[in-house]
Amino acid sequence: MTKQQGQKPLENEEGELFLNTETIDFSQCSQDEIESVQSQRLSMFLSHISLWQSLWCCILSIFQGISACHMFTFVFHTADKDFWCARPEHMQDINVSVWKNLTQTSDSCSIRDIDYSSLNSTKSLLQYFSTPQSTWNFTQCNQFEFGDEDDKSMTLVQEFGLVCSNRQLLSVVEMCFLAGAALGSVSSGWISDKFGRKHTLMAFALVQMTFGTILAFSTSLAMYMALRAIIGFASMTVVVVSFVLVVELVSGKWRTIVGILNIVPVAVTYVLMAAIAYFIRDWRSIQLTVTLPWFAILCIWYCVPESPRWLLAKGRLDELFPIVERAARFNGITLPANYRKSLEAVVPPSIKASQTSATLEADVCSSIENSNLKRDELDANASPLVVVFSRTYVRTTCLTLVIWLCLIIIYFGLTLHLSNLGGNIYLNTAIAGIVEAISVSFSVFVVLKLGIRLNLIACMLLPGICCLAVNVVPKGDENTVYVIALAMIAKCIIGVNNAIIPIYTAMQYPTVVRNFGVGLGNLAAGVALILVPYIWLLEHIDPLLPMSVMGVCGVIGSIALALMKDIRS
Repeated sequence: MTKQQGQKPLENEEGELFLNTETIDFSQCSQDEIESVQSQRLSMFLSHISLWQSLWCCILSIFQGISACHMFTFVFHTADKDFWCARPEHMQDINVSVWKNLTQTSDSCSIRDIDYSSLNSTKSLLQYFSTPQSTWNFTQCNQFEFGDEDDKSMTLVQEFGLVCSNRQLLSVVEMCFLAGAALGSVSSGWISDKFGRKHTLMAFALVQMTFGTILAFSTSLAMYMALRAIIGFASMTVVVVSFVLVVELVSGKWRTIVGILNIVPVAVTYVLMAAIAYFIRDWRSIQLTVTLPWFAILCIWYCVPESPRWLLAKGRLDELFPIVERAARFNGITLPANYRKSLEAVVPPSIKASQTSATLEADVCSSIENSNLKRDELDANASPLVVVFSRTYVRTTCLTLVIWLCLIIIYFGLTLHLSNLGGNIYLNTAIAGIVEAISVSFSVFVVLKLGIRLNLIACMLLPGICCLAVNVVPKGDENTVYVIALAMIAKCIIGVNNAIIPIYTAMQYPTVVRNFGVGLGNLAAGVALILVPYIWLLEHIDPLLPMSVMGVCGVIGSIALALMKDIRS
């Protein structure tokens, strides 16, 4: 690691020139100006990136993987199994293939309505159905058998009979998780902006693990659905808060790099989940396997640092100073004697008891003649909802909702489509995780080269064009490979946007409402997740209509991104 500017003693003549301890009057400054000054002042003592920051960014990224486990485990809880109408108790020795072919419909949801009490062997069954009949009456099956005799694992579908007419309950079950996630995405922002990132993260991680464990002992589908809603709320809270905390630990271009790489554990979790589910097929055992080991991470609760940016924005200097000093000791930095006064000077005036000086006001805000942010909006204790929909941020907020909605519709819309192409679910999941990890890692270099906003626009527009392009592919089974190729290209490109959009959204808002802003984006994402299954129902009208809808979303999303303000790392 190269030596950072802050990795040398700051107590010298050159350092004293910029360690000005005069109190700054921010009354005429915008929130962006205030945050810029605070960020620069913190970077003097913490550096843009250091060994201490790198260590905690790696540790905190684990929470992304924990949440991904709970989000993705439903795929394996409900893994498909072959099923058929159950054989009567006295006919268990009859060959399953013969039983299925002779007694039930092709979808195995209805069975011939006859008296099976007199039939007790394969021979008698064959003789009975060899008798000519003008018509056969069918009745819906009430009981089912699943899998083969050697497969003793239990899936959620098998345990609660979620097949045939009950199949639609699977969407309702997953909707419970998504509803909890949507609520958590917004509530987490308010909670962590009010009470801090650290305790919100660790408290909801505990909730997530506790209820994740209880889920494995569900005795009814209703209990499972209720617990999944709670886990969805906690999981989305952990995702949002851990991401924001990581972003606020670093500064400069490292906010972009670390923010993107923070998503890598999600892709790695796909591969890990595929391996776990391949060897452990029982849904209860899978749930315990992906939950219990993570209790060990709660031991870092006391050690996790609170966000220095949040503490400074809130004026909680008594908590900030020990964190700065701990980081300095870890990195071998000697802090100047007056570093505390230097940080006190940039505390927002709305939370200071009084203002002592406005000497540097002209230097910091000389270019600002009219502030769009009203005085009460500078208050760090103001309602986040009021701030994000204030005159200054309402345009950004509305565009953010549109962008996240369009992005998630494309990303998960294509993911669901590719998963329906067939093949081995475990292999497909592992490959998808590997491709996603490569895509996310590659996006760091693309962003550093092209910039965040331009990259987002391109990576939203190109998938949209690919989705629309399927309409010009000649119809026919022989051309299906071209449709799949276009969908694969779109999914690969949109995966880059999925990694970048959280950091881009976070940098659009000031520290005091950053978590809430990212939470609003995740709320739009939750709505998109709910819409995706219904978008794919449109294929019953036209097979290419879902792809066309996603193509339009790509165009709309790219226009919304073009209207967003650019950001500086």
